[in-house]
Amino acid sequence: MGDSKTGQISANAAQVYEEIFLPSLFVEWPPRVIEAAGIQSGHRVLDVACGTGVLAGAVAERVGSEGSTVGVDNNEGMLAIAREKTPEIEWYLAPAESLPLDDDSFDSVVSQFGLMYFEDRRGALVEMMRVLRPGGTLAVVVWDKHENIPAWVVEDQIFERVFGAEDEDDAPNSLGDKQNLRRLFDSAGILDAEIRTHEGTARFPSIEAWIYADVKGWTMDDEIDDEGHERLLTEAQVELAQFLLDDGTVAFSTPAHIVTANKPA
Repeated sequence: MGDSKTGQISANAAQVYEEIFLPSLFVEWPPRVIEAAGIQSGHRVLDVACGTGVLAGAVAERVGSEGSTVGVDNNEGMLAIAREKTPEIEWYLAPAESLPLDDDSFDSVVSQFGLMYFEDRRGALVEMMRVLRPGGTLAVVVWDKHENIPAWVVEDQIFERVFGAEDEDDAPNSLGDKQNLRRLFDSAGILDAEIRTHEGTARFPSIEAWIYADVKGWTMDDEIDDEGHERLLTEAQVELAQFLLDDGTVAFSTPAHIVTANKPA
């Protein structure tokens, strides 16, 4: 069973995540993170909460054969896919709060949409700064506030009507408030963090694919039966039609914050 608070998902859900969520929601962000972190050829880079490896793979291409990339995730299902895709990257199964890596050993540390799910967010940030070399750059991405992503607001209302309020999952947007986000970084001793909001766009091949990904590609994969899925889809076809394009695909705004900071030299 998945856990929406920590982002733990099953192996089956990891595969759906890779096939639908990744191209629909996450592939546009690695170039932005790489630029924010100032990653160059020859750098040694760590990706924390690497998932199935979309960011780590892009980083590996940027650093080239003279550099190196390491990915860490606490989900074996995600890592199994990452290892199969890019075996040349060094992968570790470990929590972000206890990185099995040496102090001052990376030019950049990056994390894409993982910080919201860490059990000890402050501790994870302290760990990321620990393994960063003096003068190195940290770049972390989190989703904007829930109300700033109207498509997710509508979708959550559908879930609430069909399954009840207890099924609401606020974890993805739990760090969307920039003041709270800055306080979190301050609490970890990262006092010079810069927060910039970037506009993103989610693109799903259909409403059906969007709902399927949310049910089967995340933490509810073994909680919602076929009947519940059909009830959800019936409502979604009506309520989410406002996000349809003329070709039947779906597109909606997904702003996110990229937080950057440098470790004191």
